[in-house]
Amino acid sequence: MLKGHVFKEQVFGNQIFALFINTFLNGQNGVSNNYKNGMTVTYSGNSVTVDSGAVCIQGRFLEEDTSTEIDAGTDNNYCKLVIEIDLDKQNTDELLNQASYKILKSSSGYPALTQNDIVKNNAGVYQYELARFKTSSSGISDFQDMRTFLDFDSIYSKIQADYSAILEELEEELASVVDGSAYVLKNNLTEKVELINDQDAIVKLIKIGKLRIIIAYTKHTITNSKIFSFTLPEDSQPSDTNGALLSYNPSVDELDNYEISSYSLLSLQYFRITKKDNVNKSFYNSLTYYMD
Repeated sequence: MLKGHVFKEQVFGNQIFALFINTFLNGQNGVSNNYKNGMTVTYSGNSVTVDSGAVCIQGRFLEEDTSTEIDAGTDNNYCKLVIEIDLDKQNTDELLNQASYKILKSSSGYPALTQNDIVKNNAGVYQYELARFKTSSSGISDFQDMRTFLDFDSIYSKIQADYSAILEELEEELASVVDGSAYVLKNNLTEKVELINDQDAIVKLIKIGKLRIIIAYTKHTITNSKIFSFTLPEDSQPSDTNGALLSYNPSVDELDNYEISSYSLLSLQYFRITKKDNVNKSFYNSLTYYMD
């Protein structure tokens, strides 16, 4: 039976949402580095305390809204403090039974984690380690913080770096594309000109014979309305004296909260992003035209 998860009058199933988040994060688990106290783990005597924060484990978010203290005991053991997700259990309206703190123990060495593929199977157990330590009658010793972190700024930077690399590859490939009925010669007919490279954006002009391609993209999320202005070289200025070369061209990243446009007024070119409310969004855009 075909089911809809992002459709009107249909329920967005938790397992599909977990699949989406886990795919976006490329399977990474970790604590959010910018929410509350980052689930910091401390110890005193024979107990450990998990401070407030949030963590994403295999696409499923969990929040520690205040703090939780856990008794580690006085036996002589190697211990791992974990968050355990057990999808074989059932939640109720009042209780979260599918996730809990647990201390794994062994007398011979730090115990192995159970990490089933709970995204694919929507069943099984997955344990995420917060800390490891030893216990004894004199208290906790050899404490190690084992948290990993989801740094969304770094994730975005990685995506941007990958996009930049793809852009460079695209620019090289464009030099070999068929233009009309003849192949463009890379060495003597293709040229790249950097029009803007500031703290916010990069704008490049690619000249392939008489074809002109302007590619603009931001280096990070732009939080306010902004115009990226640049001047085209003489050999790339359109001769259209009637005004706009391209009056309105929404980018593929357009949201209802933004209006993204490309404009040309003779030699002065600019890309504009207009902020309509408080949602941040990065963008890229392109402009293609032929010279007479």
